[in-house]
Amino acid sequence: MTAQIATSTLSSLTPKYTSATNATTTTRTTTAQASNTSSTTIKSPAAHTQKINSRPYNSRTNKKAYSSPCFQTVTRPVSPTIQSWDDEKSTTPTTSQTSPLTPPSSPTTSPARPSNQVVFETNGRLMSAKQDGNLKALMSEFAQMKKHNTPINLQTYSIVLEAQATLRREGSPLTVLIKVYDEMCASKSRPSPQLHAILIRTFCKRDVEVQKTVAMLKRQSARTGPQGRDDIALLEAENNIAKAVEIFKLAMATHPARSFDIDLFNQLLRVLSHYGSTVDAMFVYDQIEKMSITPTSATFAALINLFGRAGDLSSALRFFETYCSVKSQLGVHDASYVYNALVDSHLKCGLLDGALKVVETDMVRDNIKLTMIPFNSIIRHYCSHGEMAKAQELIERLKTDPEMPCPDASSYGPILSAYCQSIHSSTNVFESATKVYDDLIQTDISKSYGNLANYCLLCISHQHRHKALEVVDVMRASGLEPDPMLAERIVVSFSTKRETAQAIGALLTMIQSMSPRAVLKGSGHLVNAASEIMRTASSLRQSIDCLHVMGPVLNNSSINGIPNSLACLLMDTFSRVEYRGLLSASDCTVLCEAALLTMCDKKHQGVAAGFEDVVRQILASQHVAGLPSACVSSVSAHLRSSGHTELADEWKAALEYCPSQLVHPMSTESETISEDLMKLVMRSEVGEAIELLKREFVAKDRVPVAEVMRDAIALAGKQGHLDAALMLYHLSMDCYKNLGHVCRDRAVYMATNSVLIGCAQQGDMVLAKKYYDKLKQMGHYPDSNGYASLLLGSAQCATDEATDALIIHDEARRHGVKPTTFFYNVIISKLAKARKLDHALGLFEEMRQLKVAPNAITYGTIISACVRAGSEVHARRFFGEMLSSSVYQPRVGPFNNMMQFYVRQQPNRERVLEYFGEMRRRHIKPSVHTYKLLMEAYASMAPYDMPMAHRMLHDMERKDRLRPQATHYATLIYAYGTLQRDLKSAERVFEEMNKAKVQADEAVYQAMLDTLISNDCLERAEAMYHDQDMMGSIVKSSSPYIENLFIRGYGAKKQIHKAEQMFEAMTDDRQTTNNNNNNNEKVVVIREPSTFEAMVRAYLDNDMVVEAKRVLDLMVQREFPEKVVAVVADLVLD
Repeated sequence: MTAQIATSTLSSLTPKYTSATNATTTTRTTTAQASNTSSTTIKSPAAHTQKINSRPYNSRTNKKAYSSPCFQTVTRPVSPTIQSWDDEKSTTPTTSQTSPLTPPSSPTTSPARPSNQVVFETNGRLMSAKQDGNLKALMSEFAQMKKHNTPINLQTYSIVLEAQATLRREGSPLTVLIKVYDEMCASKSRPSPQLHAILIRTFCKRDVEVQKTVAMLKRQSARTGPQGRDDIALLEAENNIAKAVEIFKLAMATHPARSFDIDLFNQLLRVLSHYGSTVDAMFVYDQIEKMSITPTSATFAALINLFGRAGDLSSALRFFETYCSVKSQLGVHDASYVYNALVDSHLKCGLLDGALKVVETDMVRDNIKLTMIPFNSIIRHYCSHGEMAKAQELIERLKTDPEMPCPDASSYGPILSAYCQSIHSSTNVFESATKVYDDLIQTDISKSYGNLANYCLLCISHQHRHKALEVVDVMRASGLEPDPMLAERIVVSFSTKRETAQAIGALLTMIQSMSPRAVLKGSGHLVNAASEIMRTASSLRQSIDCLHVMGPVLNNSSINGIPNSLACLLMDTFSRVEYRGLLSASDCTVLCEAALLTMCDKKHQGVAAGFEDVVRQILASQHVAGLPSACVSSVSAHLRSSGHTELADEWKAALEYCPSQLVHPMSTESETISEDLMKLVMRSEVGEAIELLKREFVAKDRVPVAEVMRDAIALAGKQGHLDAALMLYHLSMDCYKNLGHVCRDRAVYMATNSVLIGCAQQGDMVLAKKYYDKLKQMGHYPDSNGYASLLLGSAQCATDEATDALIIHDEARRHGVKPTTFFYNVIISKLAKARKLDHALGLFEEMRQLKVAPNAITYGTIISACVRAGSEVHARRFFGEMLSSSVYQPRVGPFNNMMQFYVRQQPNRERVLEYFGEMRRRHIKPSVHTYKLLMEAYASMAPYDMPMAHRMLHDMERKDRLRPQATHYATLIYAYGTLQRDLKSAERVFEEMNKAKVQADEAVYQAMLDTLISNDCLERAEAMYHDQDMMGSIVKSSSPYIENLFIRGYGAKKQIHKAEQMFEAMTDDRQTTNNNNNNNEKVVVIREPSTFEAMVRAYLDNDMVVEAKRVLDLMVQREFPEKVVAVVADLVLD
């Protein structure tokens, strides 16, 4: 049997899983709990075991049909390749033997060498590509190996498979991984336990993603009709869970179950629970029991959920009883997830009363934390049975009981959708849905798009078209955008009622609400909507306005101009309706392009006679000079080829008579003086520039070049001459008042955007807000540089820069603002500081999709984001990509980022020196920070090399002419005093610094205080802290790191009252400012997450758990990132 499994391949799998029910709701299960270290074995009840063993293989509960993309990066445990090298008796290369940053490709030919050496070298190149995050290079190398018949061993397969699991592009199926796995199986190689675990996790994650995608597509089909069925079939055909189970069985047959984490078993059980596959689930659970692996609460939650979905409530209850009997042995965990699973099981079996009993009686009796999760499950059950009134009654009970959780978007959403999809189309249904909608939008609706879209369609069906537009505005405010099909339905609802003006307004709202990418993908639906408007338009003006509104759609790469269908509709209107109004240059361009298109359309040759009328209309408007050159020449050619020579001559004469005031409001002299003004600003002679503007433009009633004034105002603000920038702005406004409406609007917009940028970059956010509001009143928004400057300015007073960055990005995207590299650099840098790597990577990918070229700063910023988040793979991949980029400019920052990563996050001295050596090779001058990192690499990593650390002080002066700073001495003091507990050497470094006449700073005193506290000299530390001659000589910041040291020291010395005094003396208010730092003013110190952690540890060191929990509660109220709070919460819970 084992041999059969070992030789099977994934591509030969035939069984498919199908869900035990038609429900698409994702099962709520807890994240895997930490495994208890005890060896307690938890057996399933005998009756339960007997029942399972005697049950036939039921097609309903075990018919295998899984599907799904879970392309998330797998967190790698111990690399399977290392064990593979041991298995192959090969030598693992050390970090000092690391290949170059960008690995060379395989040579096409090579001299004969022993095969082992060839394999070793090739695997080394594969490993380098994998470490650099370069999947394309790795797969190319692998293909070359097969092409040249290079021997492939287990290590090769392990490297390639692990790279496919961790580096493949998000959203892609596991096709390549499966193919490589099949090849490995055919070669009779035996994977390591670690590789098996990675493969199982990858297939499980992919399956979960498919589940979510399929559920989304089904909801979309229910809303808009049978769409996407082919996509659903393709996703489900992946059958990922079957592959995961097959690999799991192979792993169990070839390795002891104890080789695997309990989290792996739990992950597999959670995915199986979606399908109610009892046989496979019991196989997994049997492995846990056989090897006496301690299950966690997540194990039981998954099993309870699974048997409920399979309709076997008795087995679910037996597992719950087993959990209750052993839960005291499972360590600290959240029991509510197990109880919530029991509620779901009752509901899946149609036992509402049993579910209510669990929530209202059992959970209260057992003192289990109540959340909205089980109540929302009950609400969904009511709605699926058409009992929306009962669901609302439950919500009202929760709202009136202060002890109960508050309803959220997941509570109101199912009720709203149930009303929207109700077969009854009465007024009462709409009124009831509207009441629920009003409650829903009071919650966080960022994930409620489907429910809001359903309500939009309900509004349309009940003739409340304007209400649908209001819902779209609510969506926009929450960062949501209407899908193209919904946009078309809303616009058409107006046009079918002959409300053409409102339909055009609705079309504009839809396009402004959609991102450029969504507009591009949904252009077909938007063109359909425009067609409906133009068919019902009663005037030429309405048809032309419709095409103007469609500008962002028609100018994209897939359409690139007016479609024939819209051009023909416009010309039909032109031939039917007499137009007596004035046409603008843009109107004439639209008419001319449409007329030329219809000349080539055989279906509309009947209106070809109208072409000459269009030409005459354009001639009458005197806007020939404003037409695109290609359009002008095409008209001339057509007129002459069709024999209309007289009209062609008239067209030519109109081109030759183009008075300057019709083409451009500026004279050559104005352009020359404008350039002189810009030169003055560039030399920072802003006073002279202002006088020139007054004398030559304001006094003589001339108009400066708008683009020059835009740049002059922006540059003056950037230089810090904000008053001068404002004066230039106001004077230019006087000059622009005589321009025509279109030119004036454009010129005023550019100047206002520039002055906004200047105010924001100088930190005057009140003024910046004033000009932002002025732009909005004009119907405009800042450009991408304006938004980026607003973000830079708001950073001086914001507490959550990352959230502000995402809000600004979403607003700019909604309003169709064309992004720039500077815009993306600023936003990614804010996300990097907050360690929001997923968002940063998403924006970097968005840059590529929109063809916004990254520059050297972009790469430095994204590398910084990867480093801060601890992602070595991504950091190395982007670093290698940066070095090979055509826009690469030598900069020290990215090298420092990588060195810092290997100094402080993943200590590796060889890697640090490797990047420093690469800097030298590329002739990049190190910075002061570079040398600090080198000193840390020698002084902070065992085995310590203090002579080399000291040598850096001399090298930086001798080789790079950099004077050592206080921070370098602080590094040595910390290494000696805190890491090595060598107080005397730390004090000698302090004296050496004074002899070198280097002024001590806060970092030095922090290192000295840490040294004293760590060496049991708390009283000396207190004396130094209160010594005004010493501490008073430095610029003390509001950072709490020194105070944190004392809290730690007081806690260790059982002087908890002093720790409390230190903690209470600080503040949480980041708006507090310290204008002056002198001996008469005390600096206000701001509590940071590390402060709360230090206080919690101090309390726990003194067995004061209640007080520690109180501090944790205070930390939660500060709304720090969840990951940061979780670290401190784990201390308290443990």
